[in-house]
Amino acid sequence: MKITPTMAICVVLFTFSPAMASPRVGQRVVGICTNDLNLWGHASQCSCDSGIIYDERSGLCLQGDDIQQVTVQGAITAGIVAIGGETTGFSIKTSEGDSYELILQSADQDKLTKLNGMWLEIEGELINIEAIEIKGRRAIITERIAVLE
Repeated sequence: MKITPTMAICVVLFTFSPAMASPRVGQRVVGICTNDLNLWGHASQCSCDSGIIYDERSGLCLQGDDIQQVTVQGAITAGIVAIGGETTGFSIKTSEGDSYELILQSADQDKLTKLNGMWLEIEGELINIEAIEIKGRRAIITERIAVLE
């Protein structure tokens, strides 16, 4: 197939458009971690494969450079359990039916357990978590939480 100048422009726009960028992918840590817990309930340092950076908020090795910030409004669900532990224990479901797991600081987990079922606004970084049982787990590393009335 011959690429015309018009096609090349379309490819560039699609590839580099922030609106179309894929969120970073989180993988389980396979290396050694420090024996401590930070504010997010994870080790403060772990080793990851070359070219992948450990994220102490999620406790995952994140690959990709595109940080995708999102703001989501929806009903919070706390206390979720899953086979193999493939859940953060918290999710938010929008009125459109989209669902996201929430990665929270330990102190916020205690607060949100009491707000189960309430309508909240969550702001943070969107990531995809690689998992065995549940494919394509979308999660938000929560930076801001607001209760909506």
